[in-house]
Amino acid sequence: MASAKAFFLMGLLTSLVALLLYSLDAHIHYRDLTWALVVSIVLLSTHVCNMAIYFVIAGDKPYKWFD
Repeated sequence: MASAKAFFLMGLLTSLVALLLYSLDAHIHYRDLTWALVVSIVLLSTHVCNMAIYFVIAGDKPYKWFD
C-alpha cells in the first residue's frame, strides 16, 4: 500500500511540473540555451524529488525479498 501512495504522489508532482512547464511554453523555447538549462534543471530536480518521495514513504520494504 505504501508503494501505491508513493506512486500517486510522484505522479501528482510530475503532472504539476509538466503542467507548469507547458503553461510557461517551455516546449516552444527548447532551442534557447537558457530555457534548455532551466528546463533540464527542473526535470532533474523533479526526478530527485520523486525518488525522495518514494524512499520516504515506501522505505526499503519493496527491496526486501524475505522478512
